[in-house]
Amino acid sequence: MVLAASPMLDLPQHKKENFSILDYLGIEMTEDCLVCNGRSDSFAHARIMSRYDIEYFRCSDCQFVQTETPYWLDEAYSSAIASTDVGLISRNEQQACTVDRLLRFAIPRAQSSIDYGGGYGMFTRMMRDRGHHFSHYDPYCENLFATGFESSPGQEHYDVLTAFEVFEHMSNPHHDLRQIDSFAEHWIVSTVLVPDPAPLPDQWWYYVLEGGQHIALWTKRALQSIASQYQRKLITRGRGIHVFAGGSVSSFRCRQVLRKRLVRVFDGLGKRESLLSADFQKATADARRNAA
Repeated sequence: MVLAASPMLDLPQHKKENFSILDYLGIEMTEDCLVCNGRSDSFAHARIMSRYDIEYFRCSDCQFVQTETPYWLDEAYSSAIASTDVGLISRNEQQACTVDRLLRFAIPRAQSSIDYGGGYGMFTRMMRDRGHHFSHYDPYCENLFATGFESSPGQEHYDVLTAFEVFEHMSNPHHDLRQIDSFAEHWIVSTVLVPDPAPLPDQWWYYVLEGGQHIALWTKRALQSIASQYQRKLITRGRGIHVFAGGSVSSFRCRQVLRKRLVRVFDGLGKRESLLSADFQKATADARRNAA
């Protein structure tokens, strides 16, 4: 009689330590949804970073897709910005244009804003160049372009918070969302929504299997759940950028901006004076003070 080889043989050490008889018998596991706490069933398996075979779970209520506990993140973030992210600059340009329009046409009373998870500070610099008082927050990446405009939790409350390419990276969404909630009244975020029906990992580019950093994949229902839990109004066209309004914000105006049609006619109206010159004077004064 020949016994089949144990499935534990090819598992990484962390999985061997948590291996159970259910795994041995091939019984599918479930997880609690990280967004709505519903039941997330095993949805798919995939190989990420060319070396780790991992499991994806999908919530039966909000359809949020999450990975198993992401033990590979230290390796995935050996560089804060993935080498495959070749769209970084063009994405910042497009988002700066959209947010500039949102702040001028849909949220004109906003006086202060912060870019959460702002990476190298490029977006903050672009928004200040357009005349918007933006600060920068990212504890995991070197700030190259917005030096002198850093912020931290509890330092100041802002009217608007932007979070671009952040939601996909949340291993504990509510930990980040509570912090985001404490920062600002209105949120403008970006994430590509999971299509319906949900594609498997090898059928959709946004899993970004090579990088291993996209561990949370959102649906409109998942975003609506977040809006309800944090008492915000979700305004979205179901595409890349989504607004969580905390107060009186015109849904119609937001959607017109996100549609990128009529607002182009009025693009020259209400533009703010660039902060570039003032920021240069501040940077020069700071350099002189530090040299003294």
